[in-house]
Amino acid sequence: MTSDEARRLAQSLGLTKLSGSDLDLLAQGTRSNIATTALLPKNLHWTEEPAHVFRLPLTKGAGK
Repeated sequence: MTSDEARRLAQSLGLTKLSGSDLDLLAQGTRSNIATTALLPKNLHWTEEPAHVFRLPLTKGAGK
């Protein structure tokens, strides 16, 4: 992503006051996001989606 593309992206998101270093970070983050997304499997069935649930294990005596 070029600095000009980062500037256009920022403007389209309403981020009109970003500094040059902020635009560099936006470009770097966008490139990283695209690279990470490319690694994700594309042919999974919807039932294979992982459950995003975390539960703490019950402790002894809980609920009493």
